[in-house]
Amino acid sequence: MHATIRRYRLVPGSVAEATRRVQAEFVPLITRIPGFVSYHVLDAGDDVVISISLYERRASAEEGNRQAAAWVKAHMTPFLAGPMHVTVGEVKVAATLQPATGATAARAGQG
Repeated sequence: MHATIRRYRLVPGSVAEATRRVQAEFVPLITRIPGFVSYHVLDAGDDVVISISLYERRASAEEGNRQAAAWVKAHMTPFLAGPMHVTVGEVKVAATLQPATGATAARAGQG
């Protein structure tokens, strides 16, 4: 499993509209990438948003990054107050609560 974390500083007061556009326009694109697992956007406060994308393979994460960069350039430039910061890496440890049972599923990365 691979993850991408992107950090954006937005123009003051634009988080709600920016995240609305991401939900309506970007999420449908990224979810079609083969190997896509999940996508989350966090409001980190102070006009900063962070996105976390998970993919089954590194190639999928790289494709997600290409699509994100192109989409942000085409649709989000008016909202940006600084450069995007991107971190990509292999997930080494993961744990997920299984809603039906309450059990925790843990996964250790390879290598």
